[in-house]
Amino acid sequence: APGRPIGVQTCALPILLGCLALAAFGVWWWQASAAAQRQSERRDVWRRWQASVTVAASNAEPAPVPAGDEAPADSTRAATPSRVPPVSLLNTRPVTPEAAACLVDLSDSLPRPRAVLTQLLLAGDDPVELARVVATDTASAALLLRTVNSARFHLTRPVSSVQHAVTYLGANLVRDMAIRHALALPAPAHDPAAERANQRLWRIGYLASTIALAVARHQRWPSAGALSTQALLFGLGDIALLAHHPGLAELYAPDYGLPARVEEIQRRLALNPAMAAAHLGRVWQLPQELVRGLGASLTPLAGGPQQLAPDLLAPVTLGYFSTGLADVMLRQGSCDPRTAVDTLLGLPHAFFLPEYLAACGVSGVLDALAQPAAARRLNAVWASTHATGERDRPEPSPD
Repeated sequence: APGRPIGVQTCALPILLGCLALAAFGVWWWQASAAAQRQSERRDVWRRWQASVTVAASNAEPAPVPAGDEAPADSTRAATPSRVPPVSLLNTRPVTPEAAACLVDLSDSLPRPRAVLTQLLLAGDDPVELARVVATDTASAALLLRTVNSARFHLTRPVSSVQHAVTYLGANLVRDMAIRHALALPAPAHDPAAERANQRLWRIGYLASTIALAVARHQRWPSAGALSTQALLFGLGDIALLAHHPGLAELYAPDYGLPARVEEIQRRLALNPAMAAAHLGRVWQLPQELVRGLGASLTPLAGGPQQLAPDLLAPVTLGYFSTGLADVMLRQGSCDPRTAVDTLLGLPHAFFLPEYLAACGVSGVLDALAQPAAARRLNAVWASTHATGERDRPEPSPD
């Protein structure tokens, strides 16, 4: 400025640049400290939840291991969290025109569920009410009895009534089978790979439902039956997409990981299984709570529990955990929850899972599954739904 000494002007620029550099360094330091704090908190959550798993495992009796499978040398070793899965879920609002067209085409191509489905969803796990609902629908009752009397159940005498089926198999499994029949989703025809994938998804659903019921009852949560149903239907979007697009079967092979499968489906169809399930739920007028849970079913794959509404935290966490555990049990080829829990917690798509479980207050899952009644149900479902006993291939390496 006119009249200002030259020396003052010369010194002002370095001082300004220095102040800007200090400010930039301060911002960087604050962001780095915050990131380190979040990582430290995540490790603390992991250690706290893993400690509860280890304590429960030390008090629980191991589930029987089928002949030919060797128990691991140390099935209670601490799992190490893998890297964060690089999955970016597509937003459901707004839906792109391409995704909207695919969703409409999907719902138009599938038959609507039978009218009895709504009653089954509301019946819960009350044996008397369940038997009454199933018996009132002739088609569902006939399909149920035909399934129960099939060779896979190895019955010494035929089951002749719905009430007998409920007594023999338990209300939870009968309800799950009746819901599957009521959904009336067609199995992929003339495509062996798609048929195998379809059957595997339903086996995962049956096991996940049984696991969810045991954990919900152990936690003394209300509506344990509804949470079990949510876990059964966690794969609804996958089953529906596979029925309409049999070419996706390769993505459901046992050696294909969940993050890679979701990314590839999003690349091909501009949507994901959670979007498909929520769309079908709305079209079929399923209960709103169920539809919202299905729409958020993949949330734990891509971020922490703060992304969920409080009322969705328990059903989504339990469904995601139970489905992942059932999948691992099929991969390892044995009904051994202890080893499966340890394996699941080390997989990439379970990176955020301890945070969700801690946020729900879930602990002692092995203790829940080791309870005599829960263990009997789990082993019965495993025996009735596991295919020829052939061992699935292991989860691919995160690298």
